Amino acid sequence: GKRGRIDSEQTSDSDQETDMAPSQSRARNQTGVVRLRARTENGGSADDQSIGIVERVELTDFMCHERADVNLCPKVNFITGQNGSGKSAILTAMIIAMGGKASATNRAPSLKEFIREGRSRAVVRVHLRNRGSEAYHPELFGGTIIVERQISAAGSSVSQFKIRNGDTGDIVSRKKDDVVAITDHMAIQVDNPINILSQDAAREFLASTSPDKMYHFFLKGTQLFQLREDLEVVRQAITRAEASIGRKKEVLPEMKAEKKRWEQHYEDMRQARDLSAKLESLSHQMAWAMVEEVEAEVQKAEESIEMQQKRLSKIDEKVAAESAGIDEINQEVEQLREQARGQEAQDEPLQHERRGPLEQIEAVKAMLREFKQTENEINAEARSTRERIESLKQDIEVERERLVDKDSAGRERLRITIQDLESEVADQEVEIGNLQEQQKSLEDRSLALGDTERQRKVEVDKARRQVERVKTGLQELTQQTSDQMSAFGRGVKEALLAIRKTQWSGMEPIGPIGKHIKLRDPKWSLIIETTLDKALNSFLVESHADRIKLDKIFRQCGCQSRIIVCKTELFDYSEGEPDQQYTTILRALNIDNEIVKRQLINLNRIEQIILVEQRSLGDKIMVSNRGGFPRNVTACLSADGYNVGARGGGLATQAINLVRPSSRLGEDISQAIAREKQLLVEQNQKLADAQKACAEVKREIETLAAEHKRSGLAERKCHERINRANSEIQQARERLQSDEPAKIAALESELESFTTQLESIQTQFRDHIAQQQAKEDELKQHEADIALVDQKRAVIRDRADKLWRAAESKDGQRQNHIKNIDYWNSKRGALEDKMRALQAQKLEIEARVSEVESDARKVCSERVPAEHPPRKLDRMISECKARLEEIERSSNMSLAEVAEKAQNYIAVYTKAKEELRLVVALVSALKKAHQQRLNKWTQFRDSMTMRTKLHFVKNLHQRGYTGKLEFDHSQCTLIPKVKTDQDLVSENVSNGNSASGKGYQRKDTRSLSGGEKSFTTICLLLSLWETMNCPVRALDEFDVFMDAANRRIAMSMMIDSARTQRDTQFILITPQDMSVKPDADITILRLQPPRRSQATA
Repeated sequence: GKRGRIDSEQTSDSDQETDMAPSQSRARNQTGVVRLRARTENGGSADDQSIGIVERVELTDFMCHERADVNLCPKVNFITGQNGSGKSAILTAMIIAMGGKASATNRAPSLKEFIREGRSRAVVRVHLRNRGSEAYHPELFGGTIIVERQISAAGSSVSQFKIRNGDTGDIVSRKKDDVVAITDHMAIQVDNPINILSQDAAREFLASTSPDKMYHFFLKGTQLFQLREDLEVVRQAITRAEASIGRKKEVLPEMKAEKKRWEQHYEDMRQARDLSAKLESLSHQMAWAMVEEVEAEVQKAEESIEMQQKRLSKIDEKVAAESAGIDEINQEVEQLREQARGQEAQDEPLQHERRGPLEQIEAVKAMLREFKQTENEINAEARSTRERIESLKQDIEVERERLVDKDSAGRERLRITIQDLESEVADQEVEIGNLQEQQKSLEDRSLALGDTERQRKVEVDKARRQVERVKTGLQELTQQTSDQMSAFGRGVKEALLAIRKTQWSGMEPIGPIGKHIKLRDPKWSLIIETTLDKALNSFLVESHADRIKLDKIFRQCGCQSRIIVCKTELFDYSEGEPDQQYTTILRALNIDNEIVKRQLINLNRIEQIILVEQRSLGDKIMVSNRGGFPRNVTACLSADGYNVGARGGGLATQAINLVRPSSRLGEDISQAIAREKQLLVEQNQKLADAQKACAEVKREIETLAAEHKRSGLAERKCHERINRANSEIQQARERLQSDEPAKIAALESELESFTTQLESIQTQFRDHIAQQQAKEDELKQHEADIALVDQKRAVIRDRADKLWRAAESKDGQRQNHIKNIDYWNSKRGALEDKMRALQAQKLEIEARVSEVESDARKVCSERVPAEHPPRKLDRMISECKARLEEIERSSNMSLAEVAEKAQNYIAVYTKAKEELRLVVALVSALKKAHQQRLNKWTQFRDSMTMRTKLHFVKNLHQRGYTGKLEFDHSQCTLIPKVKTDQDLVSENVSNGNSASGKGYQRKDTRSLSGGEKSFTTICLLLSLWETMNCPVRALDEFDVFMDAANRRIAMSMMIDSARTQRDTQFILITPQDMSVKPDADITILRLQPPRRSQATA
């Protein structure tokens, strides 16, 4: 075919392979040539049996191409087209597909920039010929290797490789390493700036005039640069090795002389070997005799320790007996206190029982007061009736006398008397009202004081119990001054001693926990001790086996502490803590053991329980987080003994029963005792104040009763005065009305009526008295009931007081036991000190045994029985040494030391000599190899230089130019010198110098025109290509600076060069029209501008 047209067509984003043949293509004869290195032995051609030839390039959404397929012939390929038609994109696609970086193309900073606008990915494929004897794994990759590279605009993987078998279409690999291996095998140098010249690289090469840059292009293109760098690294390594050899050779003669001197010295002392053997035997016996002597001391120490242990056991039995006595007393005291509290508890129902009769008494008393008032009214009425009867009798007499003598002055006196009596009655009624109000007030105050009296008695009892509690705590603190471990319970001290003597499968038990805790501020002592309480007495073990072992020790010692099996993992608890502004239990303590700290966090949540000084502050804090608890806060405790809300109990505030103080939190016992004594003084004062307040209430109740009695008497007297005055008023009025004698009969009739009324009143009075007597009997019964209850309460209080006193009386017995324990503990302490000294002595002796035995084994590994005591052996050794000293005096060294020295010097010299020999041989081999490679490199460089020069002159001759390449390998410069045809013509006509040759001078390329310079550079490039062994050579816009003549000749030269080089493919890109016609080994591809409309998604 003469010419091929490249059209683009739409493709999908599918991963399946598609036929990317051009939509319109013409038949093309492709004639393959065999590469130079692939020649057969008989020199014949193998047609298409070659490797590395690019047969086809496929582009999908790459740069400006939507889709393009380019079929290349194995020889010369010209790619033409207008600017922007995508010519350079084909060369760029070849570089990218064969593993090149984006920066190597000088077209984009990253691979994503090559994706066609509006597309999410691009695909480039290169079909490489893989045939012949040098084919790369043809069984896997087939006769054609298709290298595909997919570029994605998004995602973590920007580009992906696929290597397919061109015969089957199967994917063989997806690794870039395989792409590199294929290109290396086929000698395709993608990153060689001379091998494949992109548009910018071609311009740089064509425009380059600097000699050093030209020389650099020469070295890089021929791979001489990399070889030179590798040889320089080898040279530096050889220099360092030679310096090391020189240093070693300087010291070797001295080492040899020293070796010979010690060998001679050793030979001189061999004569004393027999005597030395005897000395060695005696030394062996002496070493093991010392062991036997120290072992005897160990046996003696063990017997002494066993004797002291028996004494300690007896003392422990006595201490245990005293402790049992204390425990028995404590149990009795606790029982007595429990009984006392039980008796006091019995008083509460009696108080309730007493309250009923009291209320009945008050009701009966109220009725009796009403009866009394009614009685007074009846008495007053009876008294008035009697007085009326007497008055009527007197009136009858007076009337009778009046009839005899009427007196008008007497009537006036009667009126005045009536007025005075009425005024007196009004005054007395006011007084009665005042007295009744006073009595009601006194009764109310009496009832209130009765409740106050009962409350005061309760406070007295509570204060008395508090005093007893403080006394008990003070006694326990006093006991702890001599035995601090007693604060953690009975038997803890003995358990700790047993723990130290026991072997454990895990860590040694840690405990009691409180021993590892110290308070930062004493004000939190009581609330923290109450919160932790039994946890402070606990012990920690690592395994259940250790728990069983520790529980057995506790049973033997009578210890009741809790055993906790824990993990020793030191987890991070900081995320569970509240803000730093809150004081938690954890922050209020110094804990010296991290395992203890983690267990308290697990069991008691000490990192999330906050502490406040006052309850009111806690109430505010626990609703500060939008009405809820603060972050990571589960509870709040106040120093005054309140639990202000908890996760399980909401915001309810509860009082806490505080424990008795102790020294379990590391507080100074003397300070705790002083504080408890001060507290005892305060509690005694509170008891005295409560008793005083109770007595004052009782006296006030008695005073009110006396005042009530006096008020009742005054009220009765007032009623009597009113009755008497009313009677007198009635009599006076009757006298005033009796003006006629006929009134006597009426008076007598009235007298009879009042007499009848008096009898009726007397009958009513008797009935009233009977009812009043019944109520008084009921009152007496209620008072008897109250007296019986008070008697029971008195008995109960008396029993409780006796029980409290009995509990106090036990303290003296307990103090005696404590003194006995202190005495035996002091004895025990002295024995323990002595035993510790013996154990330390034993340990020291045992250490000496180990040390002496170790020393003995150094002398003689097998135990040797001593034939003599150590003293005699020592004397015998001294005699042998004295005889050896005479022999060794000249050298001032022992035979062993001389032998050791000689062996050391021999070994050191032999080793150094051998090492030097090996290093010298290695360096010699390296220098030889380096020199050979350096010579080869120089020969290769000279050969490349000569070939390049020859081909350069040959290529210039095609245009009628002459010139040369001036290489200066020492200065690393390359200067092309050219003389054009015009220069030659001018020279022939100038001054007749042509015959002599004078004045002939080649020009530097800088003095050439643009076309001449470009032609000269193309000649140089073709010369370099002649020296290279690469199957593919590409050049972009090689003729951009050439005129038509130079361009025509340059293209002819390139075609001739390509035809002369076997297995080599040329790809030449130019924007200009072609003057060359297609041929069997020449293909011209003309690209049409691609469609640049925006693709739709």
